[in-house]
This record gives sequence, structure tokens and C-alpha cells, in this order.
Amino acid sequence: MRRTVAIFSLLAILFSTTTAQQVIPLDAKGESSVTAVDGKLNLSVAGVDFTFSGEKKQEQSGSKKSSFSFAGMNMVKTNHLALIELGSNFTVNNSFDKYDGAVKEALNFSNYKSVVCTINLMTMNVPLNPKRTLGFTMGFGFAMENYTFANKVSLKYENGLFDVIQLDESIKKSKININYIHIPLLFDWNIRKGFFISAGGVLDILMGSKLSYKKPKTTVEGRLPLNPVQVGVTARIGWNRLYAFANYSPLNMYRKSTEISANRMSVGVGLFF
Repeated sequence: MRRTVAIFSLLAILFSTTTAQQVIPLDAKGESSVTAVDGKLNLSVAGVDFTFSGEKKQEQSGSKKSSFSFAGMNMVKTNHLALIELGSNFTVNNSFDKYDGAVKEALNFSNYKSVVCTINLMTMNVPLNPKRTLGFTMGFGFAMENYTFANKVSLKYENGLFDVIQLDESIKKSKININYIHIPLLFDWNIRKGFFISAGGVLDILMGSKLSYKKPKTTVEGRLPLNPVQVGVTARIGWNRLYAFANYSPLNMYRKSTEISANRMSVGVGLFF
């Protein structure tokens, strides 16, 4: 019965247009509650706040509470993971000892045409001191990487080997598309007046990849032999709601069986909305 009342009360808050504050306790001690005021819904569970609002969260002086947000809806100033990150990606420490010059040449990418777009769907920020100058941030989202070939070629992987596909000069762009589940973990140092530095690690889990070229748009059959998990390091430096980032993965981009070595690296900017 109490669960039913709480559920219906929560629904009433979600669809209410009143500006009066409404509080629904979720436990006997009052440590967990649902609060609605001025169009903002706040869920507090064991000291962790989940806020659903288009407005910036009001912080209390000396508060040590964590904050959780759906990116783009509630970005507290100590959260340094933007909704969207855009940049250029490329490979470094390349080694193709098993292959001849044609494959080596084919695996060259055009850095200014190779782009990465990361979407941080959810973020969580945990302050580590009362003044919130130090904090920990975790995110969850997706990273979409495009590696554009510098030459009019594509690749096909069969029987444990890469083969070069020569393309017509009329082809506009040939590229590799790789999608990852993206989980960044950052330690934040909020220095002063909006200036901050963040550094930490990144876990990327492979979702899929494909080779394609256009025009017309054509997908090359077959799968690329990529490592399913990537672990890397990341750093950010910025001011208020804009920052520059750099990511690097010391793990090989390709499976060991290919005898190709390449490490992923990207640089760009984070954009808050």
C-alpha cells in the first residue's frame, strides 16, 4: 500500500504544474525522499541526489552530496563531462611488419578528415572536499570514430590477412567507422574562477565497425579484427563550460593475430548544452 501511494504521488509531482514545494519521504528515517519545486524533480537516495531539470542545480555551501545528471539537463559546474565532445582522431606507433608497401600505404589516414564524436548520456559527480575544489566524475555514453583513408582505397580482411581494394578516383571518401560504449572516469581539480584540470581513465567497449566509401555509399563486407576492449588515459583543461581534451589508448587497436600495431589517440573540445 505504501509503495502504491508513493508511486501515485510521484506521478502527481511529475505532471503537476504548481510551483509549491512537495516532499514525499521514501523511508521512515527521512533519508530518502522525492521533492518537487518550481518545475524541478529531485530524488534523494542515501545521500545521493538525482535531479531532473533543465535548470542549473543550486549548491549548498559546504555540501558533500553527490550529484547525478542526464547530460544536457542538469550540468553542475563541477561536472567536467560535456554532453558532446568533438575532435580529431588518429593512430600513433603504427607498425605493419607483416605487410608489403601497398597495405602499409592503405592504412594511412587523413587526420583532418578523421573525426570522433562522443556523447555522454549520463554523468555522476562526487565532491571529495566541502569546497568542491576536488571531485570525481564518471560518465556513460557512446564514442563514434571515423578514420578516413588518405588514399582512394579500402580494405578487406579475409583468411587472417588484409587485402587492399583500389577505388575509382571519383570516390569522395573512404573510411572506417568504429563505435564504442564509452565510460570515462575523471579526477577533477577546480582551481579558481571556473578554471579546472581533469585527468583519469577511459574504458571503451567495442560495439561494431564497418568499412564504407561514397559516392554512391557502399559498405565493404566482412568484419575488422579490432580488439573488443580498449583502456586509455584522458586529460582535460578548461574554463567554465568549455574545455579541451586529449585521449590516448596504450592498447593495440587491432587483434594480436593481425600483427599490426596501432594506438588510438584523439584531441578536441567538449561542448555543454
